[in-house]
Amino acid sequence: MTNSVVTRTLGMDFIYFDLIFLSIWIYFLIKKKYKIPILWGFLGWLAYIIADYVLWYLITQTRLYSGPIGALPFFLWFCFSPGFVMFSYVIVMFEKRNLRELIFWTSLFFIGWISVACGSQLIPLDDRIIEVSRNMNIANQRLNEIIMVLINIIVALILYLKKKLRLEDIIYIFLIGTLVEFSLELSLSVSGIRQAQGTWSLFLLIINTLLEFNLGIVLMYVLWVIFKIKRYKHYYYQMSYKDFKHIKTNFDAVASICKEKSLIEKHMKEYSKLYKNRDFLSDIEYYCRKYNNENIYSDLETEIKSYWN
Repeated sequence: MTNSVVTRTLGMDFIYFDLIFLSIWIYFLIKKKYKIPILWGFLGWLAYIIADYVLWYLITQTRLYSGPIGALPFFLWFCFSPGFVMFSYVIVMFEKRNLRELIFWTSLFFIGWISVACGSQLIPLDDRIIEVSRNMNIANQRLNEIIMVLINIIVALILYLKKKLRLEDIIYIFLIGTLVEFSLELSLSVSGIRQAQGTWSLFLLIINTLLEFNLGIVLMYVLWVIFKIKRYKHYYYQMSYKDFKHIKTNFDAVASICKEKSLIEKHMKEYSKLYKNRDFLSDIEYYCRKYNNENIYSDLETEIKSYWN
């Protein structure tokens, strides 16, 4: 196997720009009341610290770092940026509230990271150099990633055969896993951060994009479903691409109300702050007609309206 060292060389100002992006990202998560994605973001940060700092840097020493700040504060940021943003983005996409939200978060995700990478190159605020690399050959890390991706594919196929996932769900899940890593690799590539050490190649970009996040994407989905069942009491299929043009609010919330024919007060108070009453009722009417083959009950409609009064 040929040597495969993945290297990033960046200026200190990259961290400054990234902290601005992180602040914007967290602001919108809080404003739009994405509580579960925020929780997953912190879990992602912890997972990256364990893997990147503890396992790769301290134990196996396959991660190398040199820079003007100490290793611990550097890795706290280095792990928070992808850990929090990537994990929270994935869960936002799993929640799949409506098409407008998917477009908004994906646009912010891509534009935000590319702006950080390019901004640090075009606006030199602090040119002190940081270099961080990882040897993928030591301990067969690349082979282990391939095996993990194959395991995720097998699990997805099993869930499909058991009718727990549709084919479009499987495609969507792995598309998210691919987009997450592609956004990171693209931002590092167009800014020249990968190229600085001569380690960049199109092949490396493709391999990282296909493997890095997909090695655990189905496991994330299964764990998220457990959270979903706890919130909505039952599991319902995600919004289909066929529903995109109809749903304006929150597909899972609408599905829960239509299936259970009951309301949870704390959830309804949250929805009333996020969505317009007419849009929420329109979504419920659509779901009831399409998936329940019935119209919304008048008493339930009246009760829903009361939360917007």
